[in-house]
Amino acid sequence: ESADHHYPNCNQQRRKSTKNRHHCERIMLLALDMFQELKRINAKYKLDFELRVGVHIGPVVAGVLGRKRFTYDVWGDSVNTASRMESNGIPGSIHMSSDMYDLVGNMHQHFDFHSCGTKVIKGKGEMTTFIAKPLSS
Repeated sequence: ESADHHYPNCNQQRRKSTKNRHHCERIMLLALDMFQELKRINAKYKLDFELRVGVHIGPVVAGVLGRKRFTYDVWGDSVNTASRMESNGIPGSIHMSSDMYDLVGNMHQHFDFHSCGTKVIKGKGEMTTFIAKPLSS
């Protein structure tokens, strides 16, 4: 959970494998479902909420905190990178690292992918990033 109402998504990866690719594709489909559900809610309640998603893949540390009220959280550079992808993204799209794109860039049946080229990302330096826009449903 994040204090400023965004929820960066990260996925742990030890090495590029079919299992990791499948998991990353499922993360992208989750984001797609989130966009579709928000569109439904906006139409039903005449709202204009927007969503932007940031994803990255890499190692994380996870744990449970608390003695009375338990909370589960993840930490690490991968979490920070996913957060930077979200904060540098645009509403209605998924902003991702090149590592993530390498695993999901074949999902053209669901997304329109565009390279953002090399961008300076705060705390990360220069990164090549990509945007995935959900195709109209």
